[in-house]
Amino acid sequence: MEMFKSRLASLSAIALIVSAGAAQAQSITFLTEQNPPFNFAQGGKPAGISTDIVAEMIKRAGVAGRYEIQPWDGAYRRAQTDKDTCLYSTARLENRENLFRWIGPIAVNKWVLVGKSDFSGSIKSDADARKYRIGAVRTDAKAELLRSKAITNIFESETEVQIPPKLFLKKEDPARIDLWVSGLYTYKTVAEKAKVTGIKTVHVVGEQELFVACSPRTSDGAFKKLAAAFQAMRKDGAWAKLVAEGEKRFVK
Repeated sequence: MEMFKSRLASLSAIALIVSAGAAQAQSITFLTEQNPPFNFAQGGKPAGISTDIVAEMIKRAGVAGRYEIQPWDGAYRRAQTDKDTCLYSTARLENRENLFRWIGPIAVNKWVLVGKSDFSGSIKSDADARKYRIGAVRTDAKAELLRSKAITNIFESETEVQIPPKLFLKKEDPARIDLWVSGLYTYKTVAEKAKVTGIKTVHVVGEQELFVACSPRTSDGAFKKLAAAFQAMRKDGAWAKLVAEGEKRFVK
């Protein structure tokens, strides 16, 4: 999946060893990105709604978890190929189904088109958006969702924080965009980091369930323990409680 989407431009990662259990416990690397309120760095440590859920899952499964916060593109590639590696929060799209082993959904996000406050266009359906220039993050699930709706006038950037200023470029500038596809919970924070104001939600393009996506090379035993731990959290109410608490803590 998968929406700060202000991703870290630096290639250096923030890493943290968590909930080791026994010294001989299976060790899994959990890759994530800057995507509040679901996952992001706070005080040098991973935080967010999804991070709280993953941390509880790790604890219950009795595995050792190591977090790394990285730019999305690199983390997405690593989660497909590296041994004992999982990525969150990730949209479970059809073209990704066989690339990973999945746990979840751990959260639900809403994806929206954002425009300037004086945007005067009329978007009553997804089809109405096809005539506009839309900014998105390269390889991001939101761009893939737009393409699945035959919305192809997409202009991609490496990080989401690069996108908001492009709404305010002059019309003749080839980099200018009319709209930006982002997460409902996150676009205001991204805009703040980009020092951009005067924007609004124009259209909701969909809701997206978010998952933990694990490499096919992840230990079968550890994966099954993590999956079982998450299902137990859903059953005993711990998951719903963490979501509610996270929304109070992390949603502006």
